[in-house]
Amino acid sequence: MSLRGMRIIPALLFGSALVLSGCGKDGQAAGQAQQESGQKTAATQAPAPLVDVVTAKAGRVAITRNLPGRLQASREAVIVPRISGIVKKRLFAEGAMVEAGERLYQLDDDTYRADLLTAQASLEQARANCDLYRATVGRYAALVKNNAVSRQAYDEARANLKVQEANIVAAEAAIESAKIHLGYARITAPISGRIGASKVSEGAYVAASVTEMARIQQLDPLYLDITQSAAERRARKHAMRGGQGESAGDVRILLDDGTPYPLAGKLLFVDQTVDEATGEVMVRAQVPNPQGDLLPGLYVRALVTQAVYPRAYLMPQQAVTLGKVATVLLVKADGSFMPQPVTLVGRKDTDYIIAAGLEDGDQVIVEGTSALAFGARKVRTRPWHDPFGDDGAGKRKETSDATHSPSVETKKAGARDLTENGRAGAASGTSADRPE
Repeated sequence: MSLRGMRIIPALLFGSALVLSGCGKDGQAAGQAQQESGQKTAATQAPAPLVDVVTAKAGRVAITRNLPGRLQASREAVIVPRISGIVKKRLFAEGAMVEAGERLYQLDDDTYRADLLTAQASLEQARANCDLYRATVGRYAALVKNNAVSRQAYDEARANLKVQEANIVAAEAAIESAKIHLGYARITAPISGRIGASKVSEGAYVAASVTEMARIQQLDPLYLDITQSAAERRARKHAMRGGQGESAGDVRILLDDGTPYPLAGKLLFVDQTVDEATGEVMVRAQVPNPQGDLLPGLYVRALVTQAVYPRAYLMPQQAVTLGKVATVLLVKADGSFMPQPVTLVGRKDTDYIIAAGLEDGDQVIVEGTSALAFGARKVRTRPWHDPFGDDGAGKRKETSDATHSPSVETKKAGARDLTENGRAGAASGTSADRPE
């Protein structure tokens, strides 16, 4: 073989290698393209993930707080004598109902009757002296003109007459004072109510304004003194000023054994002084007690309706993603979904209360959001069934222990549980704007 031929053969081999190399790259690219196409086709052909949804429907929602409270008599009078003396009679039955003005005790009043007689005698004496000096002044008035009586004697007679007139007024006042003290010997009920046990008996000596003899309490209605966090009270008032709800004053009572009291009470006022030790304020309510089932001093739980939202939505907690802005996932008519910011105003049982951000008929995803993290852009829906059941009218069962607005710890816990769901919704490339 010639030298020229030997040079041609390597050139042909090198060219063939280049051609084979080019063919290999083109084949690899074609294979990758075919694989991606197959994946897209498989993704297109795979069914959309199934999610459970709740249809939003506005309704009247009340925020109720379960707070501790203690019952107090609406009126209470401690019977204390206004004069000192010995008890002669007790005129009431212990534990009975008494009316205002009813006699309760009779004290020994002999001394005060004697004081009254003395004051009456002083009055008669002052009147007699007054008559004498009045006649003297009349005689001296004619004689002093003829200089038969000195001017000094006439002036003294007039002055004595004025003294006796003043003595009459003093004697009359002494009589009134004696009558008052004599009346104090008859101890009467200052208010109507139920009287307790007598703390003194017949023959006991009682000291004026010192000795407690009995106690009367008015038990219908009763006052309920409730303690509430001052910060929570301030937050609720701020929400009311923002127009997010209507104020309410209904109060329901749960007895110490959990039994609900059948009659509702009403809020009267909120004390303006905060307890320095606890940071709480006292809220007073009035509760009817016609049958006497409630007693002063009884510890109870009070269900206080603090705000009412005429149009609000109740949503399960797992449907809401908590963060700087609370959001839910809405399903559109074409099956796509999008995050929607909402305004939370509190909780009722296990549901969040949403005051703004939803409309009637919105489909809110409750469960199944974990499937959305794999790039799904559309979903299939089915109604969500509450695992706690419902009352047969489409409403969730409620307990008497309603809670207040979610605490910071609750929000953080909810945010940790639902962070992945929120990221999945954001990764789907949808907008936070509401669908038209």
